[in-house]
Amino acid sequence: MKYLKGIGVVFTIIVIASFAWYGSYKSDMKKLENNLRTYLTVEKGIDEHAIISIKARRSKMPMYPVVVKFKDNPEEHIYYYREDEWIQLAPDPNS
Repeated sequence: MKYLKGIGVVFTIIVIASFAWYGSYKSDMKKLENNLRTYLTVEKGIDEHAIISIKARRSKMPMYPVVVKFKDNPEEHIYYYREDEWIQLAPDPNS
């Protein structure tokens, strides 16, 4: 009986830790999306209504890219945050 109780406790801890990690992950993604929205509207002067969507995700490189879609340009713009600045990856802003 102690064995089953121990398994139940371990299972409960794993479930709680999983929910905590997922909640933290979603919070971090939302924070990245909001920070990029602020950067684009305040620092770059882009109208809020010109932005269709901003979506952060996890990938291999960069670790957390944020994809932006604008009304006037259907191409995805990919940004990532590094060392206190937003860097645009695609499309290449220098071309």
